[in-house]
Amino acid sequence: MNYLFDGVSLQNKRPSNMDSMLLKTRAFSGISALLAVVCDGVGTLSDGAFASGTAVKMLSEWFEKVETDSRIGLRMRDAILDINTWITQAAENNNMETASTLSALLLVEGDYYIVHVGDSRVYCYSEDFLTVLTGDDVSLSGKLTAYIGKRDEILLQYLEGKATGKIFILCSDGLYKRMDEGVMVSKMKNSNKRSLKEPIKSLPQYVIERGEQDNITLAIVKIIA
Repeated sequence: MNYLFDGVSLQNKRPSNMDSMLLKTRAFSGISALLAVVCDGVGTLSDGAFASGTAVKMLSEWFEKVETDSRIGLRMRDAILDINTWITQAAENNNMETASTLSALLLVEGDYYIVHVGDSRVYCYSEDFLTVLTGDDVSLSGKLTAYIGKRDEILLQYLEGKATGKIFILCSDGLYKRMDEGVMVSKMKNSNKRSLKEPIKSLPQYVIERGEQDNITLAIVKIIA
């Protein structure tokens, strides 16, 4: 099983980039796997980048230690809960204010597993249709209600299913807030089947031209064999 993937993280017009991204493949026990993660640190907090960067680093380390695909999606969910506990304790011990969204997609052979919290998103593009797979953890006023770095217990969103024939798009809210989903469908439909460079470049450019000033992180992945 082979995977096609690409990504970009743009600082845009914000003074600093709180986003973190991971795109990583490896094999274990004769099984091929890909892990894609997008985290968006809360920019209004002084240490927002700590939660996003640490979550990506620790999840990458977890992925390196995987030896079997048994219950792998649920094990990723448990690992993220442990990561959240570590981050909250470190923040408390060091008097930090930190929080981050997290959207993680794990492809193992022909299956996908998603763990999500916050208001970054995972989309699925298939047969010219675009579906939002994750829900936004936000209040009516737009405030995050669940995130990495939350001291209270967090409820992670978890999904799994078949990945063959689907393209997965992970992004921070800097991409989708000003995005027209019809444009996203068009960009994906017209992209080269063996390259993701065109949508990786044109989708951020589209929202920047529409006035987006937030940082933008985008990852696109699919199975190609």
